[in-house]
Amino acid sequence: MAALVATQILSISTALIGSGGIAALSLFDVPELQSQPASRSLPSIRWLFSRGSHIFPLAAFLSSAGFAFLAYAARPATSMSITQILSHGRVPGYIAAAILTISIGPFTSLMIPTNFKLIKANEERGGARSAKSAGQTNTQAGHRSADDSVAGKGEAAEFKDLSVPQTKTTENTTPAEDEEVRELLGKFGRLNAVRAVFMAAGGMVGLATALA
Repeated sequence: MAALVATQILSISTALIGSGGIAALSLFDVPELQSQPASRSLPSIRWLFSRGSHIFPLAAFLSSAGFAFLAYAARPATSMSITQILSHGRVPGYIAAAILTISIGPFTSLMIPTNFKLIKANEERGGARSAKSAGQTNTQAGHRSADDSVAGKGEAAEFKDLSVPQTKTTENTTPAEDEEVRELLGKFGRLNAVRAVFMAAGGMVGLATALA
């Protein structure tokens, strides 16, 4: 019983806290970055991509796995058909919560083209993933491809790199480039907000199911 309660608390709180963190990117970070020249916003958003890629997918997985376990634990003790099991008691609620929280994974794939454009723009202007990485790589504009950046080629080990964002790219940007990056940031912010809704919905469904 204690294990089930602990799993409920962990799954629900992880989903809701994760949702809040994701929402904060869209509500606070993106507008602030949009007010800056692209030469400064690009390294910062690249740093956020790097940090977020370790935190939010893990949060979604843990929360979804917890809800899946709760659905399994809530299954009836007697023999029933799959249809009956899926409609029994708290099982459908926990399954819905698990699907909602893990759905940020497939949805993130829809964001990749926008994210990749921002990463590419950062690389083309001599940006890096972090201040430490900038000090370890050739920061000449266009030195690496966006693929190299995503793979971390020539950079500090990502899990050990806890340095702050690079202050600005080595190459300044034009007003036209600033506007282009500002629009990409806006698109990222809107798509990212959808991820926050999925996570929040999963957490709320899980909470409602646990209290039912």
